[in-house]
Amino acid sequence: MRTNDQVFFSGDNGKAILLIHGITSGAAQMIPMAKFLNDYGYSVWCVNLAGHGTFPEELLHTDCEDFIAKAESDYAYLKKSFDTVYVGGLSTGGCLSLYLAAKHPDMAGIIPISSPLSLMPGTFMTDTYPPEQVYFHRPMEGKVGLFKQYHIHYEDIAIRIFGELERLTKVIGAEGFLEQIKCPAIIVQAKDDAVADPGSAEIIYNRISSENKQLYTPEHGEHNIVLTEGRHEAFRRIAMFLENL
Repeated sequence: MRTNDQVFFSGDNGKAILLIHGITSGAAQMIPMAKFLNDYGYSVWCVNLAGHGTFPEELLHTDCEDFIAKAESDYAYLKKSFDTVYVGGLSTGGCLSLYLAAKHPDMAGIIPISSPLSLMPGTFMTDTYPPEQVYFHRPMEGKVGLFKQYHIHYEDIAIRIFGELERLTKVIGAEGFLEQIKCPAIIVQAKDDAVADPGSAEIIYNRISSENKQLYTPEHGEHNIVLTEGRHEAFRRIAMFLENL
Protein backbone atom coordinates (compact mmCIF):
# COMPACT_ATOMS: atom_id res chain seq x y z
CA MET A 1 0.00 0.00 0.00
CA ARG A 2 1.38 3.37 -1.05
CA THR A 3 0.09 6.08 1.21
CA ASN A 4 -2.22 8.63 -0.38
CA ASP A 5 -1.07 12.07 0.72
CA GLN A 6 -3.51 14.97 0.70
CA VAL A 7 -2.41 17.48 -1.91
CA PHE A 8 -3.07 21.20 -2.41
CA PHE A 9 -2.82 23.05 -5.73
CA SER A 10 -2.50 26.81 -5.26
CA GLY A 11 -4.53 29.00 -7.60
CA ASP A 12 -4.75 32.73 -8.33
CA ASN A 13 -8.47 33.58 -8.55
CA GLY A 14 -9.13 33.70 -4.79
CA LYS A 15 -11.56 30.75 -4.91
CA ALA A 16 -11.07 27.23 -3.55
CA ILE A 17 -12.44 23.77 -4.27
CA LEU A 18 -12.48 20.89 -1.79
CA LEU A 19 -12.37 17.51 -3.58
CA ILE A 20 -13.22 14.28 -1.75
CA HIS A 21 -12.51 10.84 -3.22
CA GLY A 22 -14.59 7.67 -3.21
CA ILE A 23 -14.67 4.97 -0.56
CA THR A 24 -11.66 2.57 -0.49
CA SER A 25 -9.57 4.90 -2.69
CA GLY A 26 -7.54 7.98 -1.69
CA ALA A 27 -6.85 11.64 -2.37
CA ALA A 28 -4.81 10.80 -5.49
CA GLN A 29 -8.02 9.71 -7.25
CA MET A 30 -9.06 13.35 -7.60
CA ILE A 31 -5.71 14.76 -8.84
CA PRO A 32 -6.56 14.81 -12.59
CA MET A 33 -9.73 16.81 -11.85
CA ALA A 34 -7.82 19.04 -9.44
CA LYS A 35 -5.15 19.85 -12.02
CA PHE A 36 -7.77 20.67 -14.64
CA LEU A 37 -9.63 23.08 -12.36
CA ASN A 38 -6.38 24.55 -11.05
CA ASP A 39 -5.58 25.58 -14.62
CA TYR A 40 -8.64 27.86 -14.40
CA GLY A 41 -7.15 29.58 -11.35
CA TYR A 42 -8.88 27.69 -8.54
CA SER A 43 -6.99 26.56 -5.46
CA VAL A 44 -7.86 22.88 -5.10
CA TRP A 45 -7.39 20.63 -2.08
CA CYS A 46 -7.65 16.87 -2.55
CA VAL A 47 -8.30 15.36 0.86
CA ASN A 48 -8.65 11.87 2.28
CA LEU A 49 -11.83 10.41 3.65
CA ALA A 50 -11.59 9.48 7.32
CA GLY A 51 -9.79 6.16 7.68
CA HIS A 52 -8.15 6.36 4.25
CA GLY A 53 -4.59 7.05 3.15
CA THR A 54 -3.01 5.42 6.21
CA PHE A 55 -3.34 1.70 7.00
CA PRO A 56 -6.07 -0.88 6.23
CA GLU A 57 -6.76 -1.40 9.93
CA GLU A 58 -8.09 2.17 10.14
CA LEU A 59 -11.30 1.12 8.41
CA LEU A 60 -12.05 -1.40 11.16
CA HIS A 61 -13.04 1.49 13.41
CA THR A 62 -14.13 4.21 10.97
CA ASP A 63 -17.82 4.96 10.58
CA CYS A 64 -20.23 7.26 8.75
CA GLU A 65 -19.96 9.88 11.48
CA ASP A 66 -16.18 9.94 10.99
CA PHE A 67 -16.62 10.58 7.26
CA ILE A 68 -18.89 13.51 8.03
CA ALA A 69 -16.67 14.94 10.78
CA LYS A 70 -13.57 14.83 8.56
CA ALA A 71 -15.40 16.53 5.67
CA GLU A 72 -16.74 19.20 8.02
CA SER A 73 -13.23 19.83 9.36
CA ASP A 74 -11.71 20.06 5.88
CA TYR A 75 -14.40 22.49 4.71
CA ALA A 76 -13.95 24.66 7.81
CA TYR A 77 -10.19 24.71 7.26
CA LEU A 78 -10.55 26.02 3.69
CA LYS A 79 -13.12 28.60 4.78
CA LYS A 80 -10.51 30.15 7.07
CA SER A 81 -8.51 31.21 4.00
CA PHE A 82 -11.13 31.54 1.25
CA ASP A 83 -14.48 33.33 1.20
CA THR A 84 -15.59 31.24 -1.78
CA VAL A 85 -15.33 27.47 -1.34
CA TYR A 86 -16.91 24.84 -3.60
CA VAL A 87 -17.11 21.18 -2.61
CA GLY A 88 -16.96 18.30 -5.04
CA GLY A 89 -16.44 14.61 -4.78
CA LEU A 90 -16.73 11.19 -6.35
CA SER A 91 -19.23 8.64 -5.05
CA THR A 92 -18.88 8.79 -1.24
CA GLY A 93 -17.14 12.14 -1.68
CA GLY A 94 -20.08 13.37 -3.72
CA CYS A 95 -22.49 12.25 -1.02
CA LEU A 96 -20.46 14.26 1.47
CA SER A 97 -20.64 17.33 -0.76
CA LEU A 98 -24.43 17.01 -0.63
CA TYR A 99 -24.33 16.60 3.14
CA LEU A 100 -22.17 19.70 3.61
CA ALA A 101 -24.36 21.76 1.27
CA ALA A 102 -27.45 20.86 3.29
CA LYS A 103 -25.74 21.90 6.51
CA HIS A 104 -24.04 25.06 5.20
CA PRO A 105 -26.50 27.32 3.35
CA ASP A 106 -23.70 29.76 2.52
CA MET A 107 -21.75 27.21 0.47
CA ALA A 108 -20.67 28.58 -2.92
CA GLY A 109 -21.58 25.45 -4.86
CA ILE A 110 -21.22 21.67 -5.13
CA ILE A 111 -20.04 19.11 -7.67
CA PRO A 112 -21.40 15.66 -6.73
CA ILE A 113 -20.12 13.01 -9.14
CA SER A 114 -21.41 9.40 -9.34
CA SER A 115 -23.05 9.93 -5.96
CA PRO A 116 -25.21 6.97 -4.94
CA LEU A 117 -28.59 7.21 -3.32
CA SER A 118 -28.46 3.44 -3.70
CA LEU A 119 -25.82 0.97 -4.85
CA MET A 120 -26.10 -1.46 -7.74
CA PRO A 121 -26.27 -5.19 -6.95
CA GLY A 122 -23.43 -7.46 -7.99
CA THR A 123 -20.48 -5.31 -6.91
CA PHE A 124 -17.90 -6.05 -4.22
CA MET A 125 -19.62 -3.43 -2.06
CA THR A 126 -23.03 -5.09 -2.23
CA ASP A 127 -21.89 -8.72 -2.20
CA THR A 128 -22.68 -11.04 0.72
CA TYR A 129 -19.68 -12.16 2.76
CA PRO A 130 -19.31 -14.87 5.42
CA PRO A 131 -19.71 -13.41 8.93
CA GLU A 132 -16.16 -14.38 9.82
CA GLN A 133 -14.61 -12.58 6.81
CA VAL A 134 -13.07 -9.25 7.85
CA TYR A 135 -11.38 -8.02 4.68
CA PHE A 136 -12.10 -8.01 0.95
CA HIS A 137 -8.93 -8.35 -1.12
CA ARG A 138 -8.71 -5.91 -4.02
CA PRO A 139 -5.31 -6.21 -5.71
CA MET A 140 -3.53 -3.29 -7.36
CA GLU A 141 -2.14 -5.51 -10.11
CA GLY A 142 -3.55 -5.08 -13.59
CA LYS A 143 -4.30 -1.37 -13.40
CA VAL A 144 -3.20 0.66 -16.42
CA GLY A 145 -3.04 4.32 -17.38
CA LEU A 146 -4.57 6.81 -14.98
CA PHE A 147 -5.99 4.02 -12.84
CA LYS A 148 -2.47 2.71 -12.16
CA GLN A 149 -1.21 6.21 -11.39
CA TYR A 150 -4.09 7.63 -9.35
CA HIS A 151 -6.49 4.88 -8.23
CA ILE A 152 -4.42 3.89 -5.21
CA HIS A 153 -6.19 2.00 -2.46
CA TYR A 154 -5.85 -0.51 0.35
CA GLU A 155 -5.52 -3.99 -1.09
CA ASP A 156 -7.30 -5.38 1.97
CA ILE A 157 -10.50 -3.46 2.60
CA ALA A 158 -12.54 -3.83 5.79
CA ILE A 159 -15.91 -5.17 4.65
CA ARG A 160 -17.77 -3.31 7.41
CA ILE A 161 -17.03 0.01 5.68
CA PHE A 162 -19.52 -0.77 2.92
CA GLY A 163 -22.28 -0.66 5.48
CA GLU A 164 -21.08 2.77 6.60
CA LEU A 165 -21.43 4.07 3.05
CA GLU A 166 -24.96 2.69 2.96
CA ARG A 167 -25.69 4.56 6.19
CA LEU A 168 -24.47 7.78 4.56
CA THR A 169 -26.67 7.25 1.51
CA LYS A 170 -29.67 6.82 3.80
CA VAL A 171 -28.86 10.08 5.58
CA ILE A 172 -28.76 12.15 2.41
CA GLY A 173 -31.63 10.27 0.82
CA ALA A 174 -33.96 10.79 3.78
CA GLU A 175 -37.15 12.75 3.15
CA GLY A 176 -36.52 16.48 3.31
CA PHE A 177 -32.72 16.30 3.42
CA LEU A 178 -31.75 17.06 -0.17
CA GLU A 179 -34.45 19.68 -0.31
CA GLN A 180 -32.38 21.79 2.10
CA ILE A 181 -29.73 22.33 -0.58
CA LYS A 182 -30.05 25.72 -2.26
CA CYS A 183 -26.54 26.47 -3.52
CA PRO A 184 -25.49 26.14 -7.19
CA ALA A 185 -24.89 22.51 -8.17
CA ILE A 186 -23.67 20.56 -11.17
CA ILE A 187 -24.50 16.87 -10.84
CA VAL A 188 -22.53 14.37 -12.92
CA GLN A 189 -23.11 10.65 -13.43
CA ALA A 190 -22.60 8.38 -16.41
CA LYS A 191 -25.50 6.21 -17.48
CA ASP A 192 -23.21 3.15 -17.56
CA ASP A 193 -22.31 3.53 -13.87
CA ALA A 194 -22.30 -0.05 -12.56
CA VAL A 195 -21.61 0.85 -8.92
CA ALA A 196 -23.99 3.70 -8.03
CA ASP A 197 -27.54 3.42 -9.33
CA PRO A 198 -27.45 5.64 -12.46
CA GLY A 199 -30.85 7.01 -11.54
CA SER A 200 -29.36 8.70 -8.48
CA ALA A 201 -28.20 11.80 -10.37
CA GLU A 202 -31.64 12.69 -11.74
CA ILE A 203 -33.28 12.14 -8.34
CA ILE A 204 -30.72 14.41 -6.70
CA TYR A 205 -31.20 17.02 -9.41
CA ASN A 206 -34.99 16.98 -9.01
CA ARG A 207 -34.96 17.04 -5.22
CA ILE A 208 -32.45 19.79 -4.42
CA SER A 209 -33.91 23.30 -4.13
CA SER A 210 -31.12 25.07 -6.01
CA GLU A 211 -32.26 27.59 -8.60
CA ASN A 212 -28.94 27.30 -10.46
CA LYS A 213 -28.35 23.64 -11.19
CA GLN A 214 -27.20 21.46 -14.06
CA LEU A 215 -27.39 17.74 -14.75
CA TYR A 216 -24.81 15.98 -16.91
CA THR A 217 -25.46 12.28 -17.57
CA PRO A 218 -23.34 11.04 -20.49
CA GLU A 219 -23.94 7.61 -21.99
CA HIS A 220 -20.41 6.49 -21.14
CA GLY A 221 -17.91 7.26 -18.40
CA GLU A 222 -18.47 4.52 -15.82
CA HIS A 223 -18.53 5.05 -12.06
CA ASN A 224 -14.98 6.38 -11.84
CA ILE A 225 -15.57 9.00 -14.53
CA VAL A 226 -12.81 11.23 -13.11
CA LEU A 227 -10.25 8.72 -14.47
CA THR A 228 -11.89 7.37 -17.63
CA GLU A 229 -12.08 8.91 -21.10
CA GLY A 230 -15.36 10.45 -20.05
CA ARG A 231 -13.49 12.83 -17.75
CA HIS A 232 -12.60 15.33 -20.49
CA GLU A 233 -16.13 16.55 -21.19
CA ALA A 234 -17.16 16.22 -17.54
CA PHE A 235 -14.28 18.44 -16.40
CA ARG A 236 -14.99 20.98 -19.14
CA ARG A 237 -18.65 21.25 -18.15
CA ILE A 238 -17.76 21.56 -14.48
CA ALA A 239 -15.25 24.33 -15.19
CA MET A 240 -17.75 26.22 -17.36
CA PHE A 241 -20.42 25.92 -14.69
CA LEU A 242 -18.10 27.36 -12.04
CA GLU A 243 -16.87 30.11 -14.35
CA ASN A 244 -20.45 31.26 -14.94
CA LEU A 245 -21.37 31.56 -11.29
